[in-house]
Amino acid sequence: MSAADWMVVDTGLRPAPEHMALDMAFMAACDAAEIGSCFRFLRFEPSALLGFHQSPEQELDLAYCREHGIAVQRRLTGGGAIVFDPQQLGWELVCRRSALPAGDMSAMARIICEAAARGLGHLGIDARFRPRNDIEVEGRKISGTGGIMDGEVVLFQGTVLLDLDIATMLRILRVPVEKLDAHAIASVSERVTSLRHLLGETPALAAVEGALLQGFTEHLGMRFAPAPLPRAVAERLPAALDEVTAPEWLGMQGRGREWMPQKSAVLRVPGGTLRAEILLDQFGNRLRQVHFSGDYFVQPRRAVVDLEAALRNIHMDDLRAVVQSFFAEREWDGFGLLPENFADVVQRAAEAQT
Repeated sequence: MSAADWMVVDTGLRPAPEHMALDMAFMAACDAAEIGSCFRFLRFEPSALLGFHQSPEQELDLAYCREHGIAVQRRLTGGGAIVFDPQQLGWELVCRRSALPAGDMSAMARIICEAAARGLGHLGIDARFRPRNDIEVEGRKISGTGGIMDGEVVLFQGTVLLDLDIATMLRILRVPVEKLDAHAIASVSERVTSLRHLLGETPALAAVEGALLQGFTEHLGMRFAPAPLPRAVAERLPAALDEVTAPEWLGMQGRGREWMPQKSAVLRVPGGTLRAEILLDQFGNRLRQVHFSGDYFVQPRRAVVDLEAALRNIHMDDLRAVVQSFFAEREWDGFGLLPENFADVVQRAAEAQT
């Protein structure tokens, strides 16, 4: 295989923890120059995947998931919770940043989504990129995407909805039972679609995979060659699996007993949905602690954790200056999220009525 080729690895239908561990293993192997650029296809046993910055208790009906055997896992990428079953096809790119066109995460998302949309067009649908990171057909979402960059290694992943069980999806997500009616299902169906709905039947997996690869070849000039799971990835898989099955991985955005937020607020902006939960010393007007979560993408991922640390015990009068200084001193990409959004949501939480 020449240096310009991308290996295509189909890791098939697996439990969610294995796929999350494979993401880690592929990225680590790529970072160590043990593998080249890879395009991976994957499918999930029934599961709910949290975005990296989300809290399981806030986003999912965990009791329903336990009762019905729905695995709960956390993605390496940001964004919102996704319900997966074998009716969705996952696809992803793992490569060095230099293997993709130059630009920030937003520019990279655009060109990758355009390539995927072009590929889906070969199935007979009019798929188009929709900012900030979706692919739509006639105004309805058929694919969501997201990515991260760790050092010089990129992981960018997306889904294709082959078919869709809206009622089950709504039940898994934290939607009040009293709202799970025909109106709710109809409302989602107006915004989300599937290949089965558009084509009248579910196309073969091989046809969908071939169409996607064709789109990337035409739009980005990529050359592909099928390959088995690389040995370097397989060797790293057990340790990665231990990491994603540890309680700390799933609970990293949860709240322990010692974390009882006095106030909270939610801010919806073009860059996503941002939630802040704060401990506030109202007498001294000091921010004792803040916890951010929500549906958003931030690169590098630990930037939000570092921001939380920087905001501990500051005077509220200094909030905006500290936030601006924090982001001015480091390279980061909020994928549409702005520094002032973090300050705004903390301020809104502080002003919320208890």
